[in-house]
Amino acid sequence: MNTTSELAEAFRSALENPTRGVVGVVDDLLRLCPEQGLRLEWQGDGCRMWFLNGGSEEGTEVSLPRSAFRAMLARIAVLCNERRPNSVSPYGGKGELSIGANPPAALRVSFANTAAEQKLELMPETALPADDSA
Repeated sequence: MNTTSELAEAFRSALENPTRGVVGVVDDLLRLCPEQGLRLEWQGDGCRMWFLNGGSEEGTEVSLPRSAFRAMLARIAVLCNERRPNSVSPYGGKGELSIGANPPAALRVSFANTAAEQKLELMPETALPADDSA
């Protein structure tokens, strides 16, 4: 699965048929994050999604209530803080999280989760360095 339309449909399906609530939706989002990155942003009265392949300005509308998007952003904050405690606040920041197990992959995360702005950008990295917080 590598075309933008296939990725958009897979993500849309994960949102419309969640199996494990917000945790499951975020897990699916992280699993589906393409090599070129992903951006989600609340605009007007809906959520738009961009795959960051060459700076495309055409976003795809995704069916997602604002409250669910904000819950997803809060979950992202928890995952960033598991990797590096207190690296981000629930209201936004820049951090990283790990996905997968063998070897784990890293995602750079930038997000805002305030009443005025909700957005998320995920950018994959090649591999995570060893966790030195233990």
